Amino acid sequence: MYSMLQLFRQILWNGTSISWKCAFMSNVVFWPLSVLCLWADRLAATGGSSLLIMCKLQPDQHLCWREKIDLMLLAAFNMLFVAPFLCSPVFEYIWNHTQGSNRLSETDEWIWTNELLIKIPLHALITEVAFYSVHFLLHHSTFLYRHIHKVHHRFVAPTAMAYVYAHPLEFAVGNIFPIYLGCMLTNAHPISCHWIWFPLAMAGTCKGHCGYRIMGSIDPHDVHHLYFRHNYGGMSLLDRVFGTLISDQAASFPKRS
Repeated sequence: MYSMLQLFRQILWNGTSISWKCAFMSNVVFWPLSVLCLWADRLAATGGSSLLIMCKLQPDQHLCWREKIDLMLLAAFNMLFVAPFLCSPVFEYIWNHTQGSNRLSETDEWIWTNELLIKIPLHALITEVAFYSVHFLLHHSTFLYRHIHKVHHRFVAPTAMAYVYAHPLEFAVGNIFPIYLGCMLTNAHPISCHWIWFPLAMAGTCKGHCGYRIMGSIDPHDVHHLYFRHNYGGMSLLDRVFGTLISDQAASFPKRS
């Protein structure tokens, strides 16, 4: 058993690129959270949890089995094939050419003050700008919406797994690349990328599509799936700047009793 674990470690981790490790850790975080959300949806749909029913933003909207199968198939294709085997090599190439010989490696010292207090916040800001820009374009180009982004908006009431239910081109350019971009531009340490930033980003995007009030609050991006022309960003920062924000108070979700 130990030798098998060592073999899997050698194949999946040792000697692989940083971009691959980021994709791997994204899957480690994404699948448990998204499956947990589907299970919560099942409980809410069958009346198995009154708390989940109260917290669900659109309690009368549930995915049928056919929709769930379609959701899981496209999510698996994007996360298990597109991200590690198509995106990772391309993004690794861009990353290398962005930083050149100055790029930090896993053997370099990890300076936590630089990484956690400066670079991680910059990653969040850069991701927000890139995601908002691409997302806004996808909505305001009739061609791009009809042929690419419409796939993602199949579900008016989203679930966490629906984050990656997208046209593969949108998934690569609009969803995954913005998360990598901050790491590339700030020359982030690999530890910060695959152990901290990517798990945080995946957890945040799952929350943004979960379809539930969490501790009484509604994620701004959850509102977007009900009001297509608002809340294009992930953190609502640029939505506030450009006047495209609609607050959860203004959104006509059913209120908790």
